[in-house]
Amino acid sequence: MNLKYTAAILAGAMLLSACSQVDTEIYETTTATETTNELTTATPVNSEETTMSETTSETVAELAAEETAAEKITVYDLPDEFYSRLDEIVDSYDHFLYYDISMSYYDIETGFSLIINPDNHYYLASVMKAPYMLYIYRLALNGEADLEEKLVYTEAFRREGTGVLKEMEYGTEFTIEELIGYCLEESDNSAFAMLRDKFPEEGYVDYIKSLGVTHTDDAKALNQPQICGETAIVFSRAIYDFIEEQNPYSENLRYHMTHSRNAMIYGGEGDEVVRKYGWHGGNFHDMAIVYGEKPYLLTIMTNLDLLEIEYREYCIFRDLSKLIAEYSTALAEAEGEGDMMIIQIPRMEVEEMNLPKDPYMLLSVLNMKLRDSYKSFEDLCEDMDADAAEITSAMEKLGYAYDEKLNQFAAIPEETEKPQE
Repeated sequence: MNLKYTAAILAGAMLLSACSQVDTEIYETTTATETTNELTTATPVNSEETTMSETTSETVAELAAEETAAEKITVYDLPDEFYSRLDEIVDSYDHFLYYDISMSYYDIETGFSLIINPDNHYYLASVMKAPYMLYIYRLALNGEADLEEKLVYTEAFRREGTGVLKEMEYGTEFTIEELIGYCLEESDNSAFAMLRDKFPEEGYVDYIKSLGVTHTDDAKALNQPQICGETAIVFSRAIYDFIEEQNPYSENLRYHMTHSRNAMIYGGEGDEVVRKYGWHGGNFHDMAIVYGEKPYLLTIMTNLDLLEIEYREYCIFRDLSKLIAEYSTALAEAEGEGDMMIIQIPRMEVEEMNLPKDPYMLLSVLNMKLRDSYKSFEDLCEDMDADAAEITSAMEKLGYAYDEKLNQFAAIPEETEKPQE
């Protein structure tokens, strides 16, 4: 698979080539203020494919001469091996062709960040529990919450999904601190419901906005709150700062988040990882602080649609985070403090997608194509020269069948037992 990446440094008002091995384009934005919230609002300066070796000092000088003194140009290059390894990872997973995958890295010391696919937004899922618990700890620090106060678990708070409270007896009492622990360690949905009832969403939303989250949907608590690479950095940096304050609750937060379920992001050998994962409806994320030789923030976000999450999906997190762990020292040596490097890995357009062999990926691609490009399953098979019987059989094994009214493959309803005569 030959992918064309767009890699750039965001520094002041300029986006410049930052790769040596992968194909790049040079971009120029119009004003510095536009880059704050719109990372990819850019127009090509040079549409020809170029590499770092071709980006000469004369080219940089010419561009610099056109900029005002307040604007800044930075060229930053990572080791060739970093890009080669990234290529290998992307090539090894068909997921990068068919699904949205993003990553955000942030070096604590220099403020340098690297974001893969920064424009992608994802449903926040249970990652939300981390900033929400941070909000409650802030309330406690300000004397607005008593973490020893006990709340009663009732049927009204029972939630399905992850957690252990759903198996406990109604009437059981928990301190707020205990509920925070269940939220962060077990991702307990019932405990989260109890805390949201005690500390309503309005206060959380105001707190998130105060952190500097600029995307409206990322600052929500209801109606599909979102996350992107920029917001992930804001959330995890706020958690890091709270822990580093060494206040009365810093160690509580750190302990809970180092004992979180589903370790997906890896650090280096012996590194402590503070994390919170989230998984709902195909949105599968892990947001982490890696305490290595130089601490850094790392979040990996995916939208794997209808895929059944198995070992291979976890491996995406393993491979990307190990890449960062291996090159974190090089990443920390950014020339411009606060620079943001952007790498775009384009997903295949629906019209270009071949039908994958993996049944779950096949299901997702079929429904995308039926939704966006074909009026019927028959039309799809005819146009793509696909075997309708073979596809139908594969979908039936998953429990799905084609629904003409929906023009989608939908779950086959479970048969109910007929009453005995």
